[in-house]
Amino acid sequence: METSSIKRFGFKKEERLKLRKDILKVYKNGRSVQSSYFVILYCKNGLDYSKFAFSVKKKFGKAVKRNKVKRWMREIVRTNKMKIPKGYDYLIIVRKLLSKNFKHIQFSQFKEALLELFERIGNEENNIKAD
Repeated sequence: METSSIKRFGFKKEERLKLRKDILKVYKNGRSVQSSYFVILYCKNGLDYSKFAFSVKKKFGKAVKRNKVKRWMREIVRTNKMKIPKGYDYLIIVRKLLSKNFKHIQFSQFKEALLELFERIGNEENNIKAD
């Protein structure tokens, strides 16, 4: 694989939402979209790129299962940046229902469910701009 495509699809440090104050800002001031498997909280960050944080509660399952879900979410975000609205801080929270169905869910279904929420965010923002 070319290094240019690796850089283009990379998940850089500045694209990670790490500071507690930033995560709390999204949690308190952000808007939300949700599905049966995910809740995405988001708010504008004033930058030309987005930042992401991923949250999986301990009740979801053992560390192996929680880490796999986080890897899947990072991979989806990393490879689909063009489909995700830019200029936002995102906090992606996994719901407990996914834990019950996780053995039976395929990566493609997981990806579709997550990207559908990002599409809804884009549609909501387009509607707000139109008003």
